[in-house]
Amino acid sequence: MNNLIKTFSKSKLALALTTGIFLSACGGTDQDEGTVSTSEQIFSGKAIDGYLARSTVFIDTNNDGIRNAWEPYAFTDNEGYYSYNPNTGINYCATSATANEALYCLRTNAISTTAVIRIDGGYDITTGEPFVGQLSRRFENIESDGVSDSIISPLTTLLTNVETETDRTSLLSTINLTTSDLDVDYIDVDGSGTIDSNIFNAALKVHKVATILSDRLTDTYNEIGEELGTPNDATSTVYPQLAQQMLNTSSSLDTVLRDNNQMATVLDNAENSLRDLYIRKDLNLPSDMGSVENPANFSRVIDVSNSVSDLVNRLVIPNAFIDEQGLKASARVVETLVIKGLKEVNTDPSIDNMVSFFDNDDQSLVDTLLATLASDTADVTSLANNDFTGTDFDSVEEIAEASSLPSGTQAFNTFGGKTLKVSDLDLGSAPNNLEDKEVEFYFNGTHEDLDGSFTACVKYIDDASSDGTLGDGNTRGELVDGFWSLLGKSETSSESYSALLVISFLGSTYQAVLKPAGNETLGEVTYSKVRFDLDGELKTYHSEEGFITTETIPTTNAECQERLPSRIGL
Repeated sequence: MNNLIKTFSKSKLALALTTGIFLSACGGTDQDEGTVSTSEQIFSGKAIDGYLARSTVFIDTNNDGIRNAWEPYAFTDNEGYYSYNPNTGINYCATSATANEALYCLRTNAISTTAVIRIDGGYDITTGEPFVGQLSRRFENIESDGVSDSIISPLTTLLTNVETETDRTSLLSTINLTTSDLDVDYIDVDGSGTIDSNIFNAALKVHKVATILSDRLTDTYNEIGEELGTPNDATSTVYPQLAQQMLNTSSSLDTVLRDNNQMATVLDNAENSLRDLYIRKDLNLPSDMGSVENPANFSRVIDVSNSVSDLVNRLVIPNAFIDEQGLKASARVVETLVIKGLKEVNTDPSIDNMVSFFDNDDQSLVDTLLATLASDTADVTSLANNDFTGTDFDSVEEIAEASSLPSGTQAFNTFGGKTLKVSDLDLGSAPNNLEDKEVEFYFNGTHEDLDGSFTACVKYIDDASSDGTLGDGNTRGELVDGFWSLLGKSETSSESYSALLVISFLGSTYQAVLKPAGNETLGEVTYSKVRFDLDGELKTYHSEEGFITTETIPTTNAECQERLPSRIGL
C-alpha cells in the first residue's frame, strides 16, 4: 500500500485521469472537521490573475516559496476565494461547514504578527487554462484573529520581499499605483463588472513576463519542483529580482521590461538564486544558463518576454475603458502567447507570427479573433497550437474555427444523477508496453444541481507486459470519491464548459478540471471527447455513451474491477 501511495500521489493516479486528473495534495484533520478555536488565526481573501479556482493557498512560515509539510494550506473555491466567500455568504471555517466547504478554510494555530501567504496551481477562470507560477503577499501587524478580505495578485507578489515601507511606496509609484490599489479587485472594482485597466495592465504584464522567465530557468534547473525542499517553479526567484531591479535603477515597470540589459540582470540574479539553492540542497548543478557579461542564452527568452509585454500594452491600454468581454479576449490572447512561449524549445516562428498578426492590415481578422476569444466557446489550447499563418488562418471563418471549441461540442448541462465513462483509446503495444486507462464517474445529485459529490472507478495500467506483469502503481480498479461543481452554470445560465473536481484518495485530496472537447468518429463509432487538465498537462479521453442515467454505484475495488474489465487481456 505504501508503494501505491508513493507512485499515485503525483504520477500514477494523477496520470490515470489526465494521463490523470488530479492536482496538488491538500487536507489535514482539523481542516476537514472545519472547527474554529480561540487560539487560531484565519486568513481569508481572493486570488486574482484572473480569479484562480482550486489553487493551493498556504502560509509560508519561513518565506522560502515552498509549501512545507508543517505549513497550513487550503484551496480557493470556484470564484477564487478562500476561507470566506462574500458572494455566497459561506464561511468555510465555520463549525457548520461541510467537509467539502472546509477544504477552502485557511487557518493556523501558530499565532503571528507577520505572515506570507502564497498561491499556486489551480485554474484561471478568465482564460479557462491552468494557472502557471506562484502569487504571494506579505502581511504585517496581523490582528490576533487573522486577516480578512485580502487580495493576492501579481502586484502584491512583486512587493512580497520588499522589506521597507519606503521601498514599497517607491516601487508602486513607478507603476503609478498606491498602497490602497493592492486591495482593489481590479477585474471587478465595484461588484458590477467595472475593470481598472491601469491595474489590470500592470498585473497581467508582470505575471506573464515572470512566468516566461521562470519557465526558461526551470528548463535548465529542472530539479526545481521535483526535489523535496524546492519551490514549484522559479517564479519565487524572478519576482524579487524584478522588484529589486526596479528599485536599484528607479525605473518603471515598462522601462525594465523593455530594456534588454536590465532584463538580463534580472535573469542573471534569479539564476544565481537558483544556483545557491542547488548548492544548499546538494543538487546536481547544471552549467550556467547565461550572464550579464555573456547574455546570448538570455536573448530569446527576453525577446519573448518583450513580445508578451508589448501585446499586453496593445490590448489593455492603461486608464482606457475595457468591458468584461474585452478583458476575456485580452487575457486569452496573452495566455495563448504565453503558452507558446512555455512550449518553445528552440525558436518557434509562430510566436513572431502571432505578434505580427495584430499588425494585420485587415482589422476584421483581428476583430474576429478577439470576438471569438471573448465567447464561452473559446479554445485557447487549440489556438496555441496554431502557427498564425497559412491557409487555415487567413479568413474570418478560419480564424473563428481555430480559436473555438470543435464543432459539435456540447456544454455540460447536468452532472447530478449521471454516469460518465471515459477511456484512453491508446492500448500501447506488446510485449512490454501495454496500456489500459479508464475512469467511470458516478455523479450524485439531481439535474438541477450546480455541485455535488461523486464516486469514481479508476483503472490505470501502464508499461504492462504480456506475461501479466503490471507496472509500478498500476491498478485494475480503485474506488475514489470526491466533489464536483459546474463552473459558470447558474440559475440564469444552464451551460458550463468546465467542471471542477475535488478527489479524495488514500487520505489526500486532489484537484482537477474536466472540459468538453467535441466529437470524433473512429471506424463506425462516434465518441464524445473530454479533456482533463493536470498542472498544465492535457489529456483527451473518449466516451462512447457520454452521460447516461446512473443505475447502481460500486462500493468496493472488486466491483470497480468488474465495471472496468481489461481491454488488453491481462
